[in-house]
Amino acid sequence: MPKRVIMRADLQGTSSPAAQGVRPFSFGDRQGLGTLLFDAYLGTIDQEEETLEQAHAEIDKTISGEYGVFLPSSSMVVERSGVLHSAALLTRFHDRPFVAFSITSPHSKNQGLARACISAAMAELLDGGERELHLVVTLANAPALHLYKSLGFEVERDV
Repeated sequence: MPKRVIMRADLQGTSSPAAQGVRPFSFGDRQGLGTLLFDAYLGTIDQEEETLEQAHAEIDKTISGEYGVFLPSSSMVVERSGVLHSAALLTRFHDRPFVAFSITSPHSKNQGLARACISAAMAELLDGGERELHLVVTLANAPALHLYKSLGFEVERDV
């Protein structure tokens, strides 16, 4: 298994940039999120699901609380023309907000969509009285690591 680290961001001073199509998660997003997860991770170092059905099951596990209590109002998606392009799904894991998944369609990368989703989630958490956000990242995933550092995340410890 590739080396992963836990990162933490302080939410003080967080602002949410306006981005077209960013909105909070809706339970109607479940099907689209499974497809997005499968497409986004296919062939990458972070791919764990081998089938579309497994990806849908992973989203269902997240929403049902297997990775901590799901936070629908803090989870953000980018939808354009009825299609999900990016998402940040948050849970409360070990009594702290946690990014369970940050996913972006391969056709939508490098457009700032993951940044918009995570930034909007951070602002929502701050508005709700939270002070920090955590996530796990694979160190070999350089684009994700760069994004998270640019959003103020710092390595807390190895997994």
